[in-house]
Amino acid sequence: MRRAKGAIALAVAFLAVAASLPAQVEAAPAGASPASETRRAILVRGAFAVKGLPFFPPNALPALTGIYGPDTGSTSPASRQDEISVWYTREALVLGGTWKRTDIGGPEAYLIERPQGPVIVLKSAGYYLFFELPAGTSPDDKDRASFARAFDRKFLVFFTNAATDAELSFPAYVDY
Repeated sequence: MRRAKGAIALAVAFLAVAASLPAQVEAAPAGASPASETRRAILVRGAFAVKGLPFFPPNALPALTGIYGPDTGSTSPASRQDEISVWYTREALVLGGTWKRTDIGGPEAYLIERPQGPVIVLKSAGYYLFFELPAGTSPDDKDRASFARAFDRKFLVFFTNAATDAELSFPAYVDY
C-alpha cells in the first residue's frame, strides 16, 4: 500500500513538472522561411458570445468575438493599433458584392475595405472567421494574413471538439 501511494505521488509530481514546462513550438506555416521570426498573438479580451456581426446590416446572428494583441513579453498592454478583433459564426452567410475575393495563401478568403480598417473573412468547413484589422493596415499585409491562417488552423481543433457553440472558445494564443 505504501509503495502504491509513493508511485501515485511520484506520478503527480511528474505531471506537475511536465505541465510547468514551456509548450512545444508549433511548426512554421507552409511557405515561411526558416529565418522568419515566429510571432505570438495573445487573447487580450474574450471570447464573448454576442448577437450580431458588425460587418452586415443590423442582424442578430449568433457569434463569438475576441481581441488579440501581440505578446510583448511584458505586463503592459500593447497599443490598440496592433489589436485584431476576431469574430466567428457558424451561420450560413451570403457575402455581397462589397466582399472581394482575396488570396491569403490558404482557405477561401474575402476582403472588405472600410475606413475603420479592412476586414478579412475566411470561409472554412462549417464556419466563418472574420478578422477586423486596425485602421491603416494594408489589405496585402502578409503578417496579418499569416495570423489569419494560423488562427484558422488552431481554431479548427476547438471547433471540431465542441459539440455546441456554448462549449466553444478561442485559443489563448496563436503563433504565426
